Amino acid sequence: MSGGEDIYWNSFLPAFFDRMSVQMRKNMTEFVKDHGLTSAHAIYLIALRLQDGQTLVSLSRFLDLDTANTNRVIKVLREKNLIYDDRKTENSKKYSIYLTDEGRMLADRVMNGVTDLNNRYFENIPREDVLHLRNTLIRILNNMELDINSYMGSKYEDPFYTHLSIVPLDDDYTTEPKRLDNRKAKK
Repeated sequence: MSGGEDIYWNSFLPAFFDRMSVQMRKNMTEFVKDHGLTSAHAIYLIALRLQDGQTLVSLSRFLDLDTANTNRVIKVLREKNLIYDDRKTENSKKYSIYLTDEGRMLADRVMNGVTDLNNRYFENIPREDVLHLRNTLIRILNNMELDINSYMGSKYEDPFYTHLSIVPLDDDYTTEPKRLDNRKAKK
């Protein structure tokens, strides 16, 4: 791109990604607002639905978020009876966090709602374009030097990022995300 176009492109990207982030948070909040929650809480419900039974530290690492923030969110989710833990005593320092039945149903609602939104966003966009976008975004994430390489390579961690990989265009990848209730159960 020429110099003039670069100025606008470089200025556009931060505003564009910020706008997308704001809209996505607003959409996620809609799924949980009747429980007095926000998108910040929804992210943790999703994480626990994907990997239930995590400690506070492992949950923070899984989401690549601050442990203090995780403590605050978990406190709210516990107060709303959406999670429980397996502490042997009230003073136990190490324990795992699990979704209650109500928490699991709410997490499913959020995940299915996000899937429906993504299906709408990608409607009428050719499969190849979606794969190019997905692969480009993963490359951008890798280029941002977020120091995630050591994080992703750790044998002790399983963060969200480890599940992102470049998909060959000839792979049997579908552009339509699977709804939670249509996925095969893990064994």
